[in-house]
Amino acid sequence: MSTEQYDSSYPQQPQPLAPQAYQPPAPQGYAAPAPQPYGYPVVPQAPGNGLGVAGFVCGLIGLILCWVPWFGFLLGLVGVVLSGIGIAQGKKKGAPTGLAIAGLVCGILAVLVWIVLVIFVISAVSSLPTS
Repeated sequence: MSTEQYDSSYPQQPQPLAPQAYQPPAPQGYAAPAPQPYGYPVVPQAPGNGLGVAGFVCGLIGLILCWVPWFGFLLGLVGVVLSGIGIAQGKKKGAPTGLAIAGLVCGILAVLVWIVLVIFVISAVSSLPTS
C-alpha cells in the first residue's frame, strides 16, 4: 500500500473513452523519386547565332568564287549584310559573334577583290587595239 493521502479530485475508476470519428491516415512523408531517364543529363545549350554562321558561309563562298561574274559579288554582299545583322543580334542576345565577324571580313574581301578584278578586266579590254 502507499502512504499517500487520498485526494478526491482524482477519479478512482478510469473514464471510458468516447467513440471517435474516422481519422484519415497520417501522411507517409516523401513520395517515391521520379524515374530518371537513361544516359547523361541534358545540358542546356548556349544561344546560337544562325545569321552569323550564314553570313560567314556566304562571305567565304563569295571570297572563293569572286572571280565568277556577279556570283562572287552577290554572295559577298549577302555575307556582309547577314554578318552585320548577326553581330548586332549576337551582342543583344549574348550569343557568340566570332563567325559573324569572320563572315563580315570575308564578305568585304570578296566585294573588294571582285571590284579590283572588274577594274582590271575593263582596263585590259579598253587597252586592246581596235582595228
